[in-house]
Amino acid sequence: ASAPVTWSTREMQRFLTAFLVVALPLLVLGGDATKGRRQTIATPINDVFHGDIDGFGGRVFSVSLQIIHPFVFLDETKEGNERFSGYTIDLFDLLKDELKCDFEYFVGDPDEPESAHAALEAVGAGKEVGEEREADLAAGMIHMTANRTRLVHFTTPYMSSGYVMVVPVPKVDRGLWNFFAPFDGLLWLLVIFEMIVVAIAFYLTEAPHLTVHPETDVEGSPVMAAADVFYFSCSLLTCTLDKSPRTWGGKVIMLGHGWFMLILIASYTANLASFLTANALTTRITGWDSITSTGTQYKLAIPRGTAHKDFLEFEEGHYGFEFNFVETDTFEEAFSMVAEGKADATFEDEPVVQYYFEEDVPDEYNCKLMPVGRVFAPVGYGLAFSLDSQDFIPFSQAIVHILELGDLTRLQYKWEIGPGASTQTELCGSPGGDGSGAFFAQDFWGLTLMTSLFVIAGLIVNGVERHAAKKAAAAGDPAARELGDAPPAEPARKADVSLESAIQKGVVQGLVNAGHTPGAVTATVGYVLP
Repeated sequence: ASAPVTWSTREMQRFLTAFLVVALPLLVLGGDATKGRRQTIATPINDVFHGDIDGFGGRVFSVSLQIIHPFVFLDETKEGNERFSGYTIDLFDLLKDELKCDFEYFVGDPDEPESAHAALEAVGAGKEVGEEREADLAAGMIHMTANRTRLVHFTTPYMSSGYVMVVPVPKVDRGLWNFFAPFDGLLWLLVIFEMIVVAIAFYLTEAPHLTVHPETDVEGSPVMAAADVFYFSCSLLTCTLDKSPRTWGGKVIMLGHGWFMLILIASYTANLASFLTANALTTRITGWDSITSTGTQYKLAIPRGTAHKDFLEFEEGHYGFEFNFVETDTFEEAFSMVAEGKADATFEDEPVVQYYFEEDVPDEYNCKLMPVGRVFAPVGYGLAFSLDSQDFIPFSQAIVHILELGDLTRLQYKWEIGPGASTQTELCGSPGGDGSGAFFAQDFWGLTLMTSLFVIAGLIVNGVERHAAKKAAAAGDPAARELGDAPPAEPARKADVSLESAIQKGVVQGLVNAGHTPGAVTATVGYVLP
């Protein structure tokens, strides 16, 4: 029998060490790998959710407002909440039902009612811990910017938009020859060349001494025939055609000429109004890029107390742009400066611009301002709460629900703002320039002058013709007649009534004598006196 195996103390230590090195990692890896990620769910930080039966239980929130149309209007003739209306107020009416609460409105700063900064300060923006705040939330058209998120809690945005440039409507160029503008000068030369070529070809096929047809509408000597065919070629452009080709060669030529003129006239007519409108709407500033690419060349007017200055400072700090701007108390004053030529441009949120041009523009500035370019610096509008408040959470939930229902889209339609809205500035760039879309008399001075020149030239030519006719009559030309002579009388086209009646009676009597029954015959006489 074999001897039993025995381990020394040293060998036992080596075995245990190897076991721990190999087995212990396997045990750790084989354990619950998700245990370290597990966390215990705590009590919600807010106890109010949209759609709850009780909601806020009728709690009244004080709201600091920024007055800016069409989001918030202020009517000083009324009292209390009745003073306020607008898109944002309609939003609060929807939130009342969602959250079972009410609101009490006041202006953030009566001295600067359009100031968003003042509205935010009322909820504690920029204040230290322990200081008092005047409102539970701020609203109006408050931009949700990165800097402001350090000062207040924002709800989810209830609307998103951005800035749009507003510039003066350019003055309409009332040049004498604007009606030639739809076609390039080279194209007009091509038209004249085509008419000359067609006149030559028509002369070769239809001139009296060259045509193979026994008849022709072209008249006169070779020189007069040449003038006649050129007039004929040009007359098709003005739709005063008075001749028709007799030879098949002439017909083929005029078929091509007529098609050319048809397309030419249609193109000119279609392009005239659109060309004059597009030309009138051409501005020096075409968008935000025009401002950033020209340094301080253009002077901007921006309202004070809003995000405009913050935006310009951001553009300067991050991109190195330089701006020449002046601040005004309200955006309406900024618009006025641009309309009066005291500033080159301003920029404002697209909903404000849309409503201004539709409803708010003063009569003295009608058709003096217009938006240009694309929307830039996109931003969301939200309700702002103090940093010590969690109420922005149920308000955000309620806004999401209202968005899902489409109620905010309907509000945009009501106030004529948003992507589906438009501004009535197109007619301001029409040739009339007064918003009516009508032309002014000045737009046709050049055309009137051209017509007058043709009339004068026609009278001069007629004078030459009269002089030649008088000279020919004095020389005894039998084909000529003295000026002032009455033209040859036209042959009579109807017989004398009494003579016709006598002839009819005689014919009827002759028929009766020939054996016809009286009263059964009638006679009609029609002839031309020599």
